[in-house]
Amino acid sequence: MSAVIAKNPFKDKKLSSLLIKFSAPAVAGMFVNALFNIISRIYIGQDMGALGIAAITVMFPIGLLYMAFSALIGIGSNSLFSIRLGEKLPEEAQRILGNGFILLAIMAGSVTLFSYTFLDKLLEFCGANSEILPLAKAYAKVVFPGYFLFAIGAGMNHFIRSSGRPKTAMATQFIGAFINFVAAPLFIFVFKWGIVGAGLATVCGQVISFSWVIYCLTGKRGIYRLQWKNFKLHWYIAKAVVAIGFSQWAFSLASGALNVILNHALLKYGGSLAISAMGIAVSVNTIVTMPLGGISQGAQPLIGYNHGARKFKTAIQTLKMALRWGMLVTTAGFIVLQLFARPVATIFNANDEALIHLTAHVIRIFNIFLPIIPLQMMTTSFFQAINQPWKAAFLSLSRQILLVIPLVLILPLFWGLNGVFVAPVLADLISTLIAIALLRNFFHQHGQTLFFKKKG
Repeated sequence: MSAVIAKNPFKDKKLSSLLIKFSAPAVAGMFVNALFNIISRIYIGQDMGALGIAAITVMFPIGLLYMAFSALIGIGSNSLFSIRLGEKLPEEAQRILGNGFILLAIMAGSVTLFSYTFLDKLLEFCGANSEILPLAKAYAKVVFPGYFLFAIGAGMNHFIRSSGRPKTAMATQFIGAFINFVAAPLFIFVFKWGIVGAGLATVCGQVISFSWVIYCLTGKRGIYRLQWKNFKLHWYIAKAVVAIGFSQWAFSLASGALNVILNHALLKYGGSLAISAMGIAVSVNTIVTMPLGGISQGAQPLIGYNHGARKFKTAIQTLKMALRWGMLVTTAGFIVLQLFARPVATIFNANDEALIHLTAHVIRIFNIFLPIIPLQMMTTSFFQAINQPWKAAFLSLSRQILLVIPLVLILPLFWGLNGVFVAPVLADLISTLIAIALLRNFFHQHGQTLFFKKKG
């Protein structure tokens, strides 16, 4: 085990170079993945119009269900993994790696079985009406096996990054996105498979990505590898993993619940066209927030390691640096989306003026507080990394459950469809203020300030 300690990936003289090392590949991978996902929606919009986009949009809450369980185990076990490395316990870290894989397989399999069993009711629950349901059902039947592999692969990819191989982790996202990007136009336009072709292209990308992750975690080049002896489940590990990952699970699950309520509100006040417009606005938003998630993912193992090693000041400095970089990204995204909302909307379908007009309107509203989003997202990630899951869970739930859902139900009574669009935005503002309050309290306990350097 001495070789493991000698190759410690967290040892570096300069914090910024470490954060770049861990974040840059994640940012690039997530940005490319978000970009290719948008391109897939563009293909569908061009081939099937607003109805095709609406069908994929009502599938989004189900995708979030898979992501929720992937995050519960993947982020929870990875945070615990990083902490144990900081505590100089490599054998325990290996055990956590093996347990994480088994837990991911169990969770993803359970969600897949549930989804197939209650497919029609699930899609109707997510907002599919008689127009949308046939397309959504055809798409869902194809993509669920891919979602199963994605949930496991995405969860395990965190370990590749935290093992000191961020470029390899980035390749996971590049490979899957590239396969999807190449296969989608072939299946949709050449083979004329429509929305089923879009689903098959997604599955092809996810199969290749999953295979790559398994190869990386079983090959001889990795310091930390999947081993049969570590597949035996341990209750104390599962309990700790679920506790740490609970906030991200709650966030994704609450996001799914929110999207269900949003879809029904959009149907009520604006019909299928409103669902399509919101679906496009959300996918465009991910172009900015996905790279932000990459910075957060890169910072998390650094924060967890330094917290485990009781280097609290370094953990806080890592968060501050990640926040500065994140706010730079989101501010640039805000400017671009506010200035070019209509041209962006036109890319998805140049012939439907009603869709273009409404989508541009939604894009501007949906991204109004984009510059301050890093404060909410990265504070949640920070408390996960330092093993304070209940604070992270409170932040996640405060936005999704305590704020957005009531606002979605109340604001449309006064502002109609615009009330549905404004609700998530107002919730972002309030939850960011809560995040600032929690961070300031934590920093004060460790002799630090949030926005300014400590005097003396």
